[in-house]
Amino acid sequence: MKINVVMQRNATGLMLFLVIWQVLCELEVINPVMLPSPLHVIEALWIMLLDGTLMTNLGASLMRVGVGYMVALVIGLALGFLCGWVRKASDFIRPVVEALRPIPPLAWVPIAILWFGLGDASAYFLVFLGCVFPIFFGAFTAVRGMDKNQLNAAHCLGASQWMILRDVLVPASLPILMPSLRLALGIGWMCVVTAELIAAQTGLGYLIQQSRMVFQIQNVVAGMAAIGFIGFLMSAVLERVERRLIAWAPSERP
Repeated sequence: MKINVVMQRNATGLMLFLVIWQVLCELEVINPVMLPSPLHVIEALWIMLLDGTLMTNLGASLMRVGVGYMVALVIGLALGFLCGWVRKASDFIRPVVEALRPIPPLAWVPIAILWFGLGDASAYFLVFLGCVFPIFFGAFTAVRGMDKNQLNAAHCLGASQWMILRDVLVPASLPILMPSLRLALGIGWMCVVTAELIAAQTGLGYLIQQSRMVFQIQNVVAGMAAIGFIGFLMSAVLERVERRLIAWAPSERP
């Protein structure tokens, strides 16, 4: 019931935003040439859906986000848990991570093209770079902030290292880790669009760039709307998983 109420509020807020946008376009407060109305954007989405343009580019972007995110998930969690659990490992790995983290993914585009060429591999690499750091720090912070009494109790009960990792460390880290996973997913979408604007020949970012060049602004906004909608759905799925995995944890959300 609580989740349904939240979803209804989200839908109401989105509908209100679209209505205001449409009204402002009808009143010409917003120039419809520079920013098409929601109805024109929906029409553009429908046309691209019928001719296959939308699904082809959406599928390419989803694949790139999925692959880059999953690689970042594996590496980020592994290094984050390792550095949080083993201080000597943290002393060696964290300085490298802290030196690389401030570099924006856009700065890596020339190197990505040089290493991987134009195509999927460059996009995978850029999405990975965008996602891995929030995942790493989420896992690291969760482990370092864990209640030591839980570890001591597990040791007193004779738990092995594997049992502590599986039954204590991972469950206790989820309340801090899950928001980091959702944050990383959003960053992944930003990175894939950046990659597709420059170093790809398919994808929603490529669609936006090509539409801009021929001044099809409705297609530009339609591509942006598709990114926002799919990103929202993926984040919502992660949030539902979070609620199920850590239903025992206190939550600030209504």
